Amino acid sequence: MRYRYRAYLLMLLSLMVFKANANTSLSVEVQDEELSVDRYMAKGDQLLLFISAGMGLPERVRNISAGVADLGIEFWHVDLAESLFLPKSTSTFRALDGSFVAGLIDKAHKLTGKNVTVMAHAYASLPALRGIRKWQLQHSSLSSESNSIYLNGLILLSPDLYIEVPDLGLDPVFDPVSSASNIPVVIFQSGSRGNRWQLENLITELQKGGAQVFSKIFPGVAGVFYGEDVAPETLALIKSLPGEIERASHLLSRLPTPVKAPPLLEKKIISAGMLDMTLKPFKGNPVPPSLNLYSVHGDRAIHNDYLGKVTIVNFWASWCRPCIEEIPSLNRLREQMKGRPFELISVDYAEDKSVILKFMQEVDVDFPVLLDSSGKVSAQWNVLVFPSTFVIAPDGKIVYGVKGGIHWDKPEIVEMIKALMKKKSD
Repeated sequence: MRYRYRAYLLMLLSLMVFKANANTSLSVEVQDEELSVDRYMAKGDQLLLFISAGMGLPERVRNISAGVADLGIEFWHVDLAESLFLPKSTSTFRALDGSFVAGLIDKAHKLTGKNVTVMAHAYASLPALRGIRKWQLQHSSLSSESNSIYLNGLILLSPDLYIEVPDLGLDPVFDPVSSASNIPVVIFQSGSRGNRWQLENLITELQKGGAQVFSKIFPGVAGVFYGEDVAPETLALIKSLPGEIERASHLLSRLPTPVKAPPLLEKKIISAGMLDMTLKPFKGNPVPPSLNLYSVHGDRAIHNDYLGKVTIVNFWASWCRPCIEEIPSLNRLREQMKGRPFELISVDYAEDKSVILKFMQEVDVDFPVLLDSSGKVSAQWNVLVFPSTFVIAPDGKIVYGVKGGIHWDKPEIVEMIKALMKKKSD
């Protein structure tokens, strides 16, 4: 009987813990809009407000949300695009002015009495930063030492803070809010994501406004919420990320939060951010960097110049769906160009050799694959999105570029490449 009673008590206790951290749906009115919140309750005095980009595996979001709540931090997950019935695209998040985030910060504190840390992922980082700045402007009458300041700071997961993704070969320009932020920031950067090598520039930009910035890189991870990324490092991070978030949240809670925002300086947009649908004239430095890498089969490939033929250099990754979708057309293009002055080189971005070998057992790749294991070579070529492809003329200069996947064996593309070969013969 005593054992049954004990088991009954343990069952009740487990149910109480589950209920405390259970996922509930909450509707919050902000700016005359009803925003849907996935709420994971916890008993502590801290709350994490996660502004997600709304893409990726919901199961991963739920696991991380529940994990943070289990550690004593209430977790609110808000998909702004879904709540506002807007497309889940980069342009949607770049257009949001931050009013909804500022309102959510106030509502989260008002409903729970807890101090709030904001967290954002990828291009949702822009409205998060704007929202925090708007919150500062609305509360600028408070003293920095005031006990009524309930905003801790910001956690960014592989943030995209560009005005637009620039044309291939050009440096990105950060949104003005990046240098008009002075709150403490923790950045968790996926080591295999395209923007990894812009991290140092981003930190410099944030520090211009006076922000204290702390960063940590997770090697081997492309996207913790991205279903195509099943690397062992990513699966391990899904389990450990709640602990990383807890430590970051506690760090931010101990730092002062400035309530007076720095001035906002506008910057000129230098290029369009849409992905390319065909070959576009290249606007960056036309002199291509050299390549000195090992192939997936262990051979050394050195390209110091690209003279005498048309050379296509394609940067890709196996977790990138558009990259995979364009592989068959690259195969067909290479087949069409047999016997002509033509070379196709592909560079895999920051993946383990074993991953690519396994991938190539499942997908036919009929061209050389070089391994940019660190991602540094892709950074030298100023690659920010995948796939990114450069077309080099026989004189060794880059003439065309494509950011995004296209059908490489379309007649008009084939004719453009043949025209480059004809210039050589002329």
